[in-house]
Amino acid sequence: MSVASQSGSVVERIQGGCLPAGWEEAGLAAWDEWVGIQQALASDNQTVLTELFRDHRDEGFDYWAHFPADDAQDANSGARFYYHAHDPAEWTHEEHGHFHLFIPREGEPNFAHVVALSMTAQGALSRVFTTNAWVTGESMLPADRLLEGLPEAFEINRARPSWLVGRWLTAAVALLMPVIATLLKARDQQLLDPGGTWPNPAVSADRDRHILSEEVVDMPTLVTAWSQRAAALTE
Repeated sequence: MSVASQSGSVVERIQGGCLPAGWEEAGLAAWDEWVGIQQALASDNQTVLTELFRDHRDEGFDYWAHFPADDAQDANSGARFYYHAHDPAEWTHEEHGHFHLFIPREGEPNFAHVVALSMTAQGALSRVFTTNAWVTGESMLPADRLLEGLPEAFEINRARPSWLVGRWLTAAVALLMPVIATLLKARDQQLLDPGGTWPNPAVSADRDRHILSEEVVDMPTLVTAWSQRAAALTE
């Protein structure tokens, strides 16, 4: 398992305007939307998780099942997500569960996993990670192919299970693009065999290899960096 630790380089790249133009444009738009959603949730003492489960009864909660059961897929972009809640007995580092995010493979019925977003019990995004192919049953795409379409390819705009959650996830992907790019490239290195074959079947089918790359994220710091970039552009 490859583990990447967050460094100041991501924040510095955002503040300094050193991201690809498309990423910066999407990130600045996402920053504005993210802040609005966070403020709306906080004003009602809610989080993105309480919003996600607002119509769900606690009795008989099926831990590790997909939520929603049939996943949430956008009718236009084809992007989808679901949430896994962990059994409280298995929580680590206050992790409640994680979102799995997917985009469709062009011309195919299958989906490619982008990243997973770990959430604390308090509803804060705390970690981003990539998974091995067998974990979600995805039709895996190499990092370069995924990054060609992101962040635009991940767009969730539907009423159920929650319009706010879909927009929150859409904004999160745009804000996290520098992190996502690093993790996807690190994932690909784990899947490359010495002869250059990708993905290496010995790795992609290895049930002991669950997470291939991960990074702890400080979202308040990241959002502040986007805010500072927005302010710099208006000076």
